[in-house]
Amino acid sequence: MNTPIRDRIRDPESPIPIRGSNVSLLVGLGLMLAVGVGFWYWFVERVEVNPNEILVLVNKTGKSVPPELRHEYGDQVVLYPALVSAIKSAAGESEDEIRHGYKGIQFEIRSEGRYFLNPLFYKRLVIPTTNIKQGEMGVLVRKYGQPLPFPKTVATDENERGPVAEILRPGRHNINLLAYDVQKFPAIQIPEGHVGVVTLLSGTDPAVPNSYTVETGAKGVQKETLKPGLEYYNPYLKRIDIVDLRNQKRDLIGEDAIHFPSNDSFTITIEGTIEWAIDPDRVARVMITFGDQEDILQKVVLPNVRSIARIEGSKLLAREFISGKTRTAFQDRLLSQLRNECWQEGIIIHSALVRDILPPAEIANLISLREKADQEIQRYTNQMEEAKSEAKLVEQQEMQEQNKAQGDARREVVTVTKDAEKEKNIAVTQSRRNFEVAKLNLEAAEKEAAAIRSKGQAEANVVLFNFIARAEPLKAAVDAFGDGQTYAQMFFLEKTAPAIQSILSNTEGPFAEIFKQFQEFKHAPTSKGGSQ
Repeated sequence: MNTPIRDRIRDPESPIPIRGSNVSLLVGLGLMLAVGVGFWYWFVERVEVNPNEILVLVNKTGKSVPPELRHEYGDQVVLYPALVSAIKSAAGESEDEIRHGYKGIQFEIRSEGRYFLNPLFYKRLVIPTTNIKQGEMGVLVRKYGQPLPFPKTVATDENERGPVAEILRPGRHNINLLAYDVQKFPAIQIPEGHVGVVTLLSGTDPAVPNSYTVETGAKGVQKETLKPGLEYYNPYLKRIDIVDLRNQKRDLIGEDAIHFPSNDSFTITIEGTIEWAIDPDRVARVMITFGDQEDILQKVVLPNVRSIARIEGSKLLAREFISGKTRTAFQDRLLSQLRNECWQEGIIIHSALVRDILPPAEIANLISLREKADQEIQRYTNQMEEAKSEAKLVEQQEMQEQNKAQGDARREVVTVTKDAEKEKNIAVTQSRRNFEVAKLNLEAAEKEAAAIRSKGQAEANVVLFNFIARAEPLKAAVDAFGDGQTYAQMFFLEKTAPAIQSILSNTEGPFAEIFKQFQEFKHAPTSKGGSQ
C-alpha cells in the first residue's frame, strides 16, 4: 500500500513528522485552552460595577512598606497619595508599580463599568456609593495617616488621620469606605428672627488671647454671626448656637415682683412688665458672657431692674406711689436708668412698664382716702378749668364771629372797590376808544373837507375859466363898438329883430289875436243912437 505524499512531508525544523492524529490533538488542546481562557476571563476575572456602585481593590500580594518608613508611617494598609510619594522617594519605583506591587488597599476607586481583574492578586469589593440626602451633610473620617496633633479637631493635611475639615453636601459621592468612614449629620436651620453664633473648634490662635470673641478664622467664638437659613457645617470644626433676637417679655408678678422699703420705711411691692432683646451687633459677646435668654434675664435684666427700683423707690414716701404723676415719673426714671445699665452689657430695653404699685395694707386705706380727696380737688379744679376753657371758647367764638363779620365787610368793600375800579377801567377804556374813533373821524372829515375844497376850487376855476373864455370875446366886441351901451343896443336889436319879424309875420298866436280883435272892432256895425 502506497503512503500519500502529504504524509511523507515533514517540517524540516521539526524532528517529529506531522501526522493527522497529532494535528487533531493540537487543535483540540487549543480549543480547550481558548475555552478555558475565555471562561476564566468572563466568569472569574470579570467584575460588573452597576450604577450607584464603585469598585475598591485590595492587593493580596506584593511588597510591604519599606523598613525605613515604618517609624513614620507604621503598618499602613491604605496606599494613599502621601505614602505612595514617600515609597517612591525611598524605593525609586513608579507610582503605578507601587499601587499594584505593594500589599494593601488601593486608594483610587473605579466607577461603574466592566473590569477584568485576577482574583488571585486582588480582592475585589463592590460597594454602594455614598448618598447624602437633602437637609443632611456628611463628614469624612479618615482611617489612614498620622494621628491628629493636639489641639486640632479636624484633619487639614492629607497625611492626618481623623475627621476631614471639608464636608459632603447633599448628592451622590464616590467614597472609598475602606479608607474613610462617613458620618451623617442634619443641617442646622436658623429661623427668622434668630442668628447663629459660631464657635470655631480648630484654627489659628487668636491675635488677642483671652478675649470674648476673635477675628474670623481664629479659634474661638467668631464676631460674625450667621443669618437665618439652612446651614451646612462640620460639627468637628464648628459649633453653632442659635440665639433668639426677637423681643422677650417678662412679667414681674408673684415671686418675681419687686419689694423694697419706701423713704418712710413702708414695704412697697411693684408689679410690672419688662420687654428686652439682645443687641444684634454684640450677640456673640453677650452669649459667651452670660449664656442663653434665661441666663441673660437672671444675670442682667432682673438684677438691674430690682436694684434701680429699690434705689429710686427708697427716695419716695409710701403715699407718693399712689399719685399718678409720681408713678409716671418713677417709671420714666426706672426705664431710663435700666436702658443705660443694660446697654453697656449688650441688652436693649424696649419698655419697663409699672403695672401696679401695692402699698402696705395699714396705710393703703388712708392713702386711698387722701388720694380720693386729691382726686376730688383735682376734679373740681378741672371743672373750673373746663368752665374757664368754655368761657374762653365762647369768647373765641364771638371773636371769630366778629372777625368773620369784619372779614365779610372787608371782602365786600374790596369787592365793591374792585367792581368800581373795573367799571372805571372799562369807562376809561371806552372813552379812550371813542376818543380815538372821534380823532380818526375828525382826520377823515378834515381830509374829506380838503377834498371838497379842492373839488370846489377846481369847479370854481372851471366856471371862472368858462366866464373868462366868454368874457374875452364880449370884451373884444364891446371894445369894437366903442362902449358897452352901443354894443348892448346892437345885441338887443340883433336878438329882438327876428322875433319881432316873426311876430309880425305870424297870423296865429296871441299877438295876432290882438290885431285881429282890433280889426274886428274896426269893422263892427254901430248900434242905434250911437256912433263908432
